[in-house]
Amino acid sequence: MERLSGIPASAGMATGPVYLIRSEALRAERTATDDPAVELQRLDEALTRAAFEIEALRRRTFEKVGAEEAQVFEAHALMLSDPALVDSARALIENERVSAAWAFQAAGEEMAEMLATLDDEYLRERAADVRDVAGRVVRILLGRPAASLLGMAEPSIVVAHDLTPSETAQMEYDLILGFATDIGGPTSHTVIMARTLGIPAVVGLGNITERARHGDRCILDGSAGTVTLSPDIGALDEAARRQAAQEERKERLAALRDLSATTADGRAVELAANIGRPAEAANALKYGAGGVGLFRTEFLYMDRPTLPTEAEQYHAYQTAIETMAPHPVVIRTLDIGGDKQLAALPLPAEANPFLGLRALRLCLERKDLFKTQLRALLRAADHGPLRIMYPMVQSLQELQAANALLAEAREELIAEGIAVGKPEVGIMVEIPAAAVIADVLAPHVDFFSIGTNDLIQYTLAVDRMNERVSHLYQPFHPAVLRLIRQVAHAAHGAGKWCGMCGEMAGDPVAAPLLLGLGLDEWSMSAPALPAVKEILRAVSVAECEALARDLLMLSDPAEIRAGAAVFYASRLQQP
Repeated sequence: MERLSGIPASAGMATGPVYLIRSEALRAERTATDDPAVELQRLDEALTRAAFEIEALRRRTFEKVGAEEAQVFEAHALMLSDPALVDSARALIENERVSAAWAFQAAGEEMAEMLATLDDEYLRERAADVRDVAGRVVRILLGRPAASLLGMAEPSIVVAHDLTPSETAQMEYDLILGFATDIGGPTSHTVIMARTLGIPAVVGLGNITERARHGDRCILDGSAGTVTLSPDIGALDEAARRQAAQEERKERLAALRDLSATTADGRAVELAANIGRPAEAANALKYGAGGVGLFRTEFLYMDRPTLPTEAEQYHAYQTAIETMAPHPVVIRTLDIGGDKQLAALPLPAEANPFLGLRALRLCLERKDLFKTQLRALLRAADHGPLRIMYPMVQSLQELQAANALLAEAREELIAEGIAVGKPEVGIMVEIPAAAVIADVLAPHVDFFSIGTNDLIQYTLAVDRMNERVSHLYQPFHPAVLRLIRQVAHAAHGAGKWCGMCGEMAGDPVAAPLLLGLGLDEWSMSAPALPAVKEILRAVSVAECEALARDLLMLSDPAEIRAGAAVFYASRLQQP
């Protein structure tokens, strides 16, 4: 028996045989050509064939999994016409007189390496998408057949070095018990797919493909981030017990879907979902979401050579609003810049992108870009309850400048005879300065939504993606909790509501403490909603306020989290 540790990526436990995938990297040798025109023609033909293959994978994924996951192949199709990729390959063919296969391989690797160096975790993971697309085109140019991964005959745990979107799209999902990979992070395609399908997954295991043997039994614990190879009887019995408890809990949480998010003493709170695309709104409803608390609009701008038009944005926002009706939808204005680069909006590199020109700062500098989005939002607000949220607000002056542009956009639309709605307008509190002057900002907004991911790293001066200091990234740090309490207090003092849309909102252990600090709304990934609803329905506001007072007297983040965990466990054991 051997136990390997990796990154817990998708919760749950699975036991079954290993289905080992050993993907051989296809490499094109650098060869010269006497006729670049022929190679350019071959490249065009390969791009056309690749587009047909990608469309077939998109349809299969749409039918088997859903629209949200199929969108990755829409992005792959767009890459086939991305000037940064295709024009680079053409230039290599023409200038260096090399084969189309080697040129496209080199262009794809250059783009992938550029993405891999970015600070943003999501964008780093997109390097795998570029390599997937480039590998497909190179394979076609080399005349090799497409690999098939449809040979799984029994329910198994898939073990691989990594899995590309193209590989996962070919699998029989009903037979997959779990995923275990050598590499990968929490936003890799494999993880996104696993969470959507409710399949346990562990990534970043290092060398599991060298240690696991095809067909051998193993235990995968997606919550603990471990994989046990060739387990003994004792380990198998323990895994079976935990799986039974897991299924029982899953059924209990599923029964909460249509119940209200109301505390034991009758306080109604709002539980919403974070989404990145309109299609994800329908999935949020499956988990009992009472709205969308964060629509990340930057995904509408990514993986495309041009900026989305007002009409495109309007239809995307309208779809999300109508899908969620009558529940509200909070749409965050464009949060791009610094480490998040767009092909359609080249920006200069910055030494410290997280403190640079990004989000609202960029939008206020590029008023044309911002105005287009604001017009689309105002039009969409005519279709249902919409809330507009500005990210990275640092001062009252920034907020007022954004609202002035919103007013201009409204006047323009009315003058053009276009119907507009009256959305609520709020800000995302993620800069400590905004939290400290929350009482100054509160009279000028309809709501606050605390973005804990950035608020924590800015407050504690910790880059959570830096493995050398990531242990210092502590959501339960008393400084963070005091800022949360201060923001909620300022909101309530002005008669406004206060929510949270960072990862901390999806932690059920933190939920009672956050209620005690004054939170009114939680927004999280849709699968996390049932567990948070479960604990909030089991507690009273008064006891949570007492918990918050007690825990804020502590100075050690570990002690605070431990106290929150004890309270959480005790309340769920109540009949």
